Amino acid sequence: MAQGRRATVSMVLLGLGLALAIVVPAVVLSRRHTSCGPQAFAHAAVAADSKVCSDIGRAILQQHGSPVDAAIAALVCTGVVNPQSMGLGGGVIFTIYNATTGKVEVINARETVPTNYVPGLLDQCEQAQPLGTGAQWIGVPGELRGYAEAHRRHGRLPWAQLFQPTISLLRGDYHVPSILSQFLQSDFLRPSLSKTSLRQRADPAGPGIISGGGSGGPGDAPGGLHPVLTATTCRGRDSQPHPQRAPRVQLLLGVGGQVRGECELVPSPCGDAQVCRGTEVAAVGPPQPPGYPERLPGPAGRGFGPAYPPGEDGSAVAATSTINTPFGAMLYSPRTGILLNNELLDLCWRRPPGSKVTPQPVPGERPPSSMVPSILVNTAQGSKLVIGGAGGELIISAVAQAIINKLWLGFDLSTAIAAPILHVTSKGHVEYEPRFSQEVQKGLQARGHNQTKSPFFLNVVQAVSQDGACVYAAADPRKGGEASGY
Repeated sequence: MAQGRRATVSMVLLGLGLALAIVVPAVVLSRRHTSCGPQAFAHAAVAADSKVCSDIGRAILQQHGSPVDAAIAALVCTGVVNPQSMGLGGGVIFTIYNATTGKVEVINARETVPTNYVPGLLDQCEQAQPLGTGAQWIGVPGELRGYAEAHRRHGRLPWAQLFQPTISLLRGDYHVPSILSQFLQSDFLRPSLSKTSLRQRADPAGPGIISGGGSGGPGDAPGGLHPVLTATTCRGRDSQPHPQRAPRVQLLLGVGGQVRGECELVPSPCGDAQVCRGTEVAAVGPPQPPGYPERLPGPAGRGFGPAYPPGEDGSAVAATSTINTPFGAMLYSPRTGILLNNELLDLCWRRPPGSKVTPQPVPGERPPSSMVPSILVNTAQGSKLVIGGAGGELIISAVAQAIINKLWLGFDLSTAIAAPILHVTSKGHVEYEPRFSQEVQKGLQARGHNQTKSPFFLNVVQAVSQDGACVYAAADPRKGGEASGY
């Protein structure tokens, strides 16, 4: 029986790994026409986890939409093409850079704890791992409202026009991504039901998605609006404040930045070293509870993480979306056909170090996340890097090392992303991705770093860089995404 249970857990983890490897960023950057090399695009590029969604994002830009428009259209597409990874039943984060004003804002539309959550929910954590199926784990979705807020602030095309390419896709035939096909033994997507649901979402007067894992009514959505925040900034690095993990990436980069005099480390109220000052709430939304834990979660924050720079003026947008584990709570709305998240499962990972008690949820609270949609700008050289990643707790390691490879070591963007990574676990052990330098491994072991093996690496990063007037987009080969540009 024990052997059978181990085999079952291994199968579940394998499925989880496949799902996390699927979830990848898409990236867009628009610039003025110029003569660029064969590896670059002169006007715009989109790199998504599927060619069809890259093409949809590119088409929106060619219709004179803003990159925020393109981001929304590509996200809607990905929710259909890779429903195990993200969708309207989940949550999203936008990091938006305005080149005209030089300001950066973050729209945090992640899922929240419902008002009427199940009492004693976190007592079920051990039994629920690793997938957390069931309605009790559903957070109040924020995806659609996040799109609406981003469109209200930065959109250019009509709202319905952003949904039309995916509706048209569902009316015809398209190829299911190869990794998704491994999850499906039957027709799970139910495209006719999805098409009806998208038509409703495209109608501004249509029904919204606001209920969560409580009583299922509108009262489950405390706070309503999603906060717009001023991003944490570190001399050219703009990203989102906690409960996301961009300050962690900045901290890693700040280790080298200390030598260059680029960054300043400032203690946070939660006791961690956060990089740089300037995190503040700039608009309405439920605040995080006092003392919100900054402890790095386990496999939290899986997601599809696109990044989109919005226009020829050099503005930029990075976004990440998720429903958490594969197919979320394994439940969908019979009225809309939309798969629902299991984001409340990530609250299980916020137990303080050394404690045996997990703090109870607070209505309106957002679970911790490893998502780090980030924008790095060098105004003097006219260059920028828009980057994001997927893969749960590996996101921070993967994104930080891709940035280091590109900006510090001078790799081209594709090589910077494809290079194998190392990851330090919450227990302080070092894991090495296959093909990682044996020389470096031996050097770290000689310095006393304990090594452990991971059965799989789930890290996937995608990015777009602008060097002068030319745009470069790279899709992570671990996933098999493909860029589209013009």
